[in-house]
Formats: sequence, structure tokens, C-alpha cells
Amino acid sequence: MKTSKWIAAIAAVAAITFSSAASGSPVIAAAPAVSTQVRGTPVTRIRMLVNLNVRTGPGTGFRRIATLHAGQVVQVTGASDNYQWWRVRTPYGAGWMSANPGYSRPVAWRY
Repeated sequence: MKTSKWIAAIAAVAAITFSSAASGSPVIAAAPAVSTQVRGTPVTRIRMLVNLNVRTGPGTGFRRIATLHAGQVVQVTGASDNYQWWRVRTPYGAGWMSANPGYSRPVAWRY
């Protein structure tokens, strides 16, 4: 029963999208519904363990603005609402990157 409701919902969204595109009306994709509230963090600098994208917001649905490379150190200016993304200052400008501990390690803290 639940599966059929999901399929119906997906079909309805697809029908609206395709009918808008066919009519010549522009189809506008909404920005991801992610909170961009910035939280404080004691971490002030992190070192990249892998190459990693920097984005305009805290989520993979946001536009990529730069790529940081393994070994590079950047300044942390905050964390996302759920602490899953770092807000960072890079040589390419400010942006957001994943806070997954497999991707970077803190190297400096605020006391």
C-alpha cells in the first residue's frame, strides 16, 4: 500500500515537470531544503585527507565552487546546523565542505 502511494506521488511530480517543459515554460529547480544556520566550533583549521569539493551551501545539491586537495590546510569559520558540514575559508573564497572525518582532520583548535 505504501509503495503505491510513493509511485503515485512520483508520477504526479513527473507529470507536472514534463508538462511544464513541453509547454515551453521554464522548469525551475528549487534549492535544496537545507538549513544554512552556522554553528560555532572549537576547530579552527583542518587538513584534507582526500581531494574534496567546496560548495556554496551545506549539501551536495549546492553548486561546487572549488576543489581542495589532499594535504591542503584551510581555515574553519563554522559548522552546519547538524555539524555534518564545515564552513571554510579557502584560497578560492568561502564555502562549505563535508565534515566527514574520513575526508579531513582538525589540526588547530580554539581554546
